[in-house]
Amino acid sequence: MSVVAALSDLKKYTQKKYNANISTIIFKMHRLTCSFLLCCSALTTSRQFFGNNIHCMLGTSEVPKDLFESYCFARSTYTHAHDYSNSTSYSHAQPGVYAGQYGASGAEKEAIHHNYYQWVCLLLVIQACICYLPWAGWKHVERGRIAKLIEKVNKDPLTEVPVAEQISGLANFITNNAKWYDYCALRLLVFQALCLIFTIGQLYLMDLVLGNQFLHLGTHVLDWDAMDKAMEVVFPLVVSCGMNYIGPSGEPQATSGMCTLPINIVNEKIYLIIWLWYLVMIIVSVFTLLWHITLLAAPYLRQLNIHKSCKNLPAHQIKGLVRRCSYGDYILLRTLAKNIDSTQYHALVKHLCESLSHFRHGSHNSTMSTDMDMDARIEQYAAPEKIYSGANVNSRVYTNTKHQ
Repeated sequence: MSVVAALSDLKKYTQKKYNANISTIIFKMHRLTCSFLLCCSALTTSRQFFGNNIHCMLGTSEVPKDLFESYCFARSTYTHAHDYSNSTSYSHAQPGVYAGQYGASGAEKEAIHHNYYQWVCLLLVIQACICYLPWAGWKHVERGRIAKLIEKVNKDPLTEVPVAEQISGLANFITNNAKWYDYCALRLLVFQALCLIFTIGQLYLMDLVLGNQFLHLGTHVLDWDAMDKAMEVVFPLVVSCGMNYIGPSGEPQATSGMCTLPINIVNEKIYLIIWLWYLVMIIVSVFTLLWHITLLAAPYLRQLNIHKSCKNLPAHQIKGLVRRCSYGDYILLRTLAKNIDSTQYHALVKHLCESLSHFRHGSHNSTMSTDMDMDARIEQYAAPEKIYSGANVNSRVYTNTKHQ
């Protein structure tokens, strides 16, 4: 019989686990951004598409070409100020590439140095991690509580068990644990606000890396000619590079060359898309947070949202429900609406409206509850069917044998 008890204990490890949808539009956009940034990081390191990161052309110099290219990539390259006018006293080999106002001996004076391309692949990975952090924090706080709440509801077949019976346990749990989800709801707001803060912070981080040229990068998106010129400044395809070495006479000698950066072909597209996408994320995040703050302060809007999902219920019943529900209870109901059938959700709201007199409004201050208290309530509600062990198993088997 101990074998039967051991196998019964293994039942909880073989049961199907339900994954609840606890995400929001802000989290979905940041998870998508995380995947996009990781793909971009992999793309910038794919030499089979763009070849080597840098190609250089030297004149009559004793420095090997491979050595000069590796030095320029590891050290930095430079360009001069881009002047597209025709009334210059010097000629351009390429935009930003010329001898300089002080001649070849002073070619690096007043030059703009570029070494960001060394860090692009790593920076994109760091940004991807930053985008994922708020979502990871929210999952850690939520701890699968919604999944446990809907587990019993999802186990009951819609066509075999009456809907009222399917949601009765869940409705009673919500009724007897008013304000229970306030703690999570407020943290949900905090993590969504962190998404907005991290997004703005990443914009300034990229602007710092790109020499304070990133924030205004997308302002010329409607003027392609101006956009091309802005791209040439931030992501030049042709650059200059200089290197000092010890010549045959033992004296330091200088050599310089012109280099191309094929990797900037993809870098400019990546950062232009990032600029536009991050602007969209900031706009969506701001409006979403303002909407949730309004919901927090205006119960009437919560009433309208619930009534929109349950149009068959009388408005006065929903109004009474919202009056006795906190903001956390409202967020809990809206999250449940995304994870159960619409018929079940309608029956749940109806059951709650009919049980208004049993609501323990104000009897529990969830903001003072610990995570352990919240988990204990969930475990008590979502506990699986009683598993017999030891003497109970022997008694059950003996009874079954006797009946046979």
